[in-house]
Order: sequence, then structure tokens, then C-alpha cells
Amino acid sequence: MPPSKRHFFSHLHPVMVYRRTLSPSTTLGLGMACLTCLGVLLVTGVTLFLYYTPDTAVAYERILHITTTLYFGRLIRNLHFVAANALIVLVFLHMARVFFTAAYKSRSLNWQYGLVLLLLVLFANFTGYVLPWDQVAYWATKVASSLAEYIPFIGGGLRRFLLGGSQVGVETLLRSFAFHAGVIPPLIVGFTGLHLWRIRKDGGLAAPPHQLGDKIPADPWLYRAEASVALLTLALLLFLALGVDAPLFERADPNHPPNPAKAPWYFVGFQELVGYSAFWGGVAVPLFLFIFFVLAPYLDRTASPPGMWFARDRFLLNVFFGALLLSQVGFIIVGQWFRGANWGLIWPF
Repeated sequence: MPPSKRHFFSHLHPVMVYRRTLSPSTTLGLGMACLTCLGVLLVTGVTLFLYYTPDTAVAYERILHITTTLYFGRLIRNLHFVAANALIVLVFLHMARVFFTAAYKSRSLNWQYGLVLLLLVLFANFTGYVLPWDQVAYWATKVASSLAEYIPFIGGGLRRFLLGGSQVGVETLLRSFAFHAGVIPPLIVGFTGLHLWRIRKDGGLAAPPHQLGDKIPADPWLYRAEASVALLTLALLLFLALGVDAPLFERADPNHPPNPAKAPWYFVGFQELVGYSAFWGGVAVPLFLFIFFVLAPYLDRTASPPGMWFARDRFLLNVFFGALLLSQVGFIIVGQWFRGANWGLIWPF
């Protein structure tokens, strides 16, 4: 590309890309969908923060003001809500795509960047959950933070650090807002930049050798494909935001806990596990998952090249990984919809 025609996006893409990069089956567009959700979150988040006050005396009223008084306030808050939840789902699907195609082979550093981004996305949702200061958010934050105590050696200190004390209160709201608005967004943007840079540094998307021969210009073909995914994702988020209201329940009341008090949906699977066994659900399983994900690129000794969906010699690895994901989805479903008062099993339909 001539220097006069280069622009900002030229620095994020190589001049030429492999033709397979444009195939929907290569990545399912999940990376671009994640980036679109991130962009929506940053724009709507800045807008919401203009009208929000991290004070337990007025935070709830500020959310009511945004939702009921401001022009398009409800839509912006709904859009922020659906994009945040969609990003969690898409990040996990993106991780699953990378694993099932063994795209981490010879790219272990970028896999680690992706795991950091996963943790940051979960932390961003956790710190944002308490900001409305309503009853469900308050007690969900209290339950989720209590799960941190099961982490060996650092659990108690981590819980106090997250809450700004021993209980959810004024310091929790201030600290959550500081992390949610000032600390986590630049970290996510920074690690996203590193993640994208490593993809380009490693020569583009991982691919088997026989698919590396045909190259085409990134401009306009890759730009058009990415724009299509971004617009489709944005359209879907807007559609959901028009039909799904971000929840806002009664004001937080520390003296009247709901029964049952549940963690946010993305942590309720661990809460369900803890209900069976504090050690296995709170320590052993989370620690095993963490070690497995971190070491996955080094444990995989299969000979198949990266970039192949469900390679035959990775059958057992793929089955094991799929079983892990499905089990966690199952625990989330049970904890979210099949647990009632006193954490007893119920039929929700």
C-alpha cells in the first residue's frame, strides 16, 4: 500500500492476508464480535459515568434518573448491559475456538494474553455489578466476593481488597467504581492491543501449511469482512437492547437478604459447586481449571498443525475441554434457574 494511502487501520493489519482468513469457518468472526462489544461498552460506559455518582446515598437515584429521565438513557444502559453479558459469552466462545483449532501452538504468549483478557472481562463485570446499588446487585456482590475466600492463602485478603473492608458498603462502591471506570478499561485496551499485535507478529491467524499459499490484499477484503461482522454484532446488540431491560430492583437493604442470595450468573456455577463441597467447588476445581488453561499450550504434544478444527490426534483433548465447558454451563443453569429458597432444588417452569 502506498504511504499516502496508509491510515490508522493499516497499522493493525498486514498488507496481505491469507485467503482462509476471510472464511467464516476460520474464526466464526468471534474476535471481531468481541472487539465490537468492547467498543460499545467503552462508548456507553463513558456516557453513563457522566451522570453517575459512586455514593451509596444517591447511586440508586442516579440510575433511576438515567433510566427514566434522560433522553435515550434507558437504551444506553440496556446497550451497556447486553454488551457486557455478550462479551463474557463471546470471550469464552473465542477461547473455545482457539482451543478446538489448536491455534495456541507456537503462540503460547498470545494464549496467556487471552487468559488475562478473560479475567479482566470477568472482573469488569463483577465491579460493575454493584454500581446500581439495588438489592440483587448488592447481595450478588456479597455472595460473589465471599467465594474469593476459598482461594488458598490469598482468599481472605483478596476479599477485603475487593470490598474495601469486611463487608459490602461505601468503600465497596467507591472501589468498584474506581476499578470499573479507571483501572480495568485501559488494561483491557492495552492487552487487546498486545493480543492483536501478537497475531500480526506471528504471521496472521494460525493455519495448516497447505492453506498458507494464497494471499490477497487486506484492503479492502479483510476490512469489509471485519466491518460486516462488526455491523452485524452492533445490530444484534441494538435489537437486544430494545427488548431487554437492564435490571433494576429495589434499593439495596443490608438487613433483608433475598432467599436465595445468588452470585452474578457468570459466578453462580462456582456457587453451585460450593453448595456440594466447599473444598472441591471453592478450591480444587477452580485451581485445576486455572492450571489447565495456563498450561494447555505446553501440555498439548499432538503432531497436527495449528488451525485445524477438531484434528483427529486431539480427540481426547477436545472431548476433555468440551466436557469442562459443558459442565460449567450445566452448573450455571442449575444454580441460576433451578435453585430456590435455602438453595433447594425447584422446577422453574
